[in-house]
Amino acid sequence: ATNQDLRALVKKGVFREDLYYRLNVVPLHIPPLRDRAEDIPALVQHFIFASGLVKVFEPDAMRALQEFKWPGNIRELESFVRRLAVLYAQDIMDRDTVMEELRKLSPAASGGVPVAENLSQMVDRLLGEYFAAHHGMMPPAGLYDRVLREIEKPLIEQTLLVTGGNQIKAAEVLGLNRNTLRKKIRSLDIEVRK
Repeated sequence: ATNQDLRALVKKGVFREDLYYRLNVVPLHIPPLRDRAEDIPALVQHFIFASGLVKVFEPDAMRALQEFKWPGNIRELESFVRRLAVLYAQDIMDRDTVMEELRKLSPAASGGVPVAENLSQMVDRLLGEYFAAHHGMMPPAGLYDRVLREIEKPLIEQTLLVTGGNQIKAAEVLGLNRNTLRKKIRSLDIEVRK
């Protein structure tokens, strides 16, 4: 499973075309969890059962989980449910408890008041969730380079977005030489919108 556009990677020569056709026999598109809120109660019950603990979510607490946007999809939900199961001794999870933890997870998505979180804290939280999603196993080797590669494109795209596509301003914000920024825009196939 991947969220990468493999067809685009084949065109760039980064992904083998023969492997693409072997894998693309029956492509399945699974909508994001935010579009399948009705699946959340069953998933929560599954994750609770898998944790080996007994927890019951009050109806209001379950509704809070269903209203959350879950940018990390099912893995984020699983990590969240496991965290609740381990951190809270009570058997019945109420809405207040769930909302408090959702605010910590993502203040904007939960409709809560933003908690002061700097970039380092955000990265730390996301990496913690990434490692938790591996269920005690180690991720594939090369994580350092992979993280740097995966953050570079959205970093440049978001900077260009907030600067209105102004490459001079974006280069200044990023602390890059303008020519270096242009090379990165080309090599990362970034669309500059003004």
